Amino acid sequence: MRTNWDVLSARTLGALALPDACERCFWLHQRIGAPPTPFPSIFSSIDSYSKKVLQAALQHAKRLPHWFEQFGLHGEPLPSPHHSWFKIATGHGSLQLSGTPDEILRAPDGSLIIIDYKTARYNPKDHLCPLYEVQLNVYARIAENLALPRSGYPFPCRVRTLGLMCYDPLTEVDRPDKINTRGFLMEFHAHWVPIQRRDAWIDNLIARAWAILSQPAPPDGATTCKTCQAYQAIANALP
Repeated sequence: MRTNWDVLSARTLGALALPDACERCFWLHQRIGAPPTPFPSIFSSIDSYSKKVLQAALQHAKRLPHWFEQFGLHGEPLPSPHHSWFKIATGHGSLQLSGTPDEILRAPDGSLIIIDYKTARYNPKDHLCPLYEVQLNVYARIAENLALPRSGYPFPCRVRTLGLMCYDPLTEVDRPDKINTRGFLMEFHAHWVPIQRRDAWIDNLIARAWAILSQPAPPDGATTCKTCQAYQAIANALP
């Protein structure tokens, strides 16, 4: 049993917003913990590379990459906050919200722009879209409600813009200089997806999450859920 089950990440809360969310799996994931699974490190490497591209543009060109300005995004990048302190109480028992935004820009007027990077072609029908919306809304709520100031950060601070910066891989080999003796180059096309604030929706999700997690035993699972049996096997194996 996890001792910090009442610290709920933005991503885990977002999973509860998915159409096929299973309350039993949600309880087991948060209260027991998910089993370790192999995850290709290439995605983490690309996300890290996205941040380095922005830093390189600031260092060498003294400005944000041109596509940021094209989308009306102007500001100074802040260091990524750590999930250990970027969290707030929810007002529901001991439940807290935490997270780590991919990018935070401090706009010229002092407000914040919070961005999540996605290495994929944006599809408005992607079944994970509600999860992304929740994540960014949770980051905004935390940034605006942190109780204690942090050195080098303007928190608590008003958040004016939320969005996804999607980097769509361009897979056509249209020039021979994309291939060289060390390997090959892959280019990415940036696409900005604004995300709306949905405070009432987040309030309802938090209340639902606490109603589920505060139960002493997991609730019934969704009849269509294929992972309930696997989670239950894990729970049964634990002392």
